[in-house]
Amino acid sequence: MIFYDVEVFPNLFLVNWKLQGEGHPIVRMINPTPTEIEELLHYRLVGFNCRRYDNHIIYARLMGYTNEQLYNLSQRIINGERNAFFGEAYNLSYTDIYDFASAGNKKSLKKLEIEMGIHHQELGLPWDEPVPEEKWGMVSDYCNNDVIATEAVFHHLKGDWTARQILAELSGLTVNDTTNQHSTKIIFGN
Repeated sequence: MIFYDVEVFPNLFLVNWKLQGEGHPIVRMINPTPTEIEELLHYRLVGFNCRRYDNHIIYARLMGYTNEQLYNLSQRIINGERNAFFGEAYNLSYTDIYDFASAGNKKSLKKLEIEMGIHHQELGLPWDEPVPEEKWGMVSDYCNNDVIATEAVFHHLKGDWTARQILAELSGLTVNDTTNQHSTKIIFGN
């Protein structure tokens, strides 16, 4: 499994990721090509709220979207446009931590960082403006922090993860399917 996060600006697209476990370095992909994204998809991707955001962004890059097109897609997703999503993108991830989190744990990554007492970092750059190239490293450091936090939250919510695995076993669906999909399948079958 790898833990990953993306950042999207009008001129910058980042995908940072690391293999599960301590001692593995974070890989920084700055403006990755579709081929690089395709290689990334050989791993079991674990993200935070990735089914509703990150998966669609990396899928769009896989399809050849430019940075500007990715930024526009990002804005459409954030603004809740129903047609901003790709059906195929939902299952790019192995699992989504936000989705399998129990009701009491369904919080933003930043809020969980604070509650867990782990490093919390804000970027302080406007999301709707191009990032000067000399600040790309700063944005990548911010993304690194989210990758580290994503892995920490995954381990912190071990009980919720175990519950998801049990649901998947009972329903016959994957651990990436939503709680609602699992419940529906268990109650109503096919």
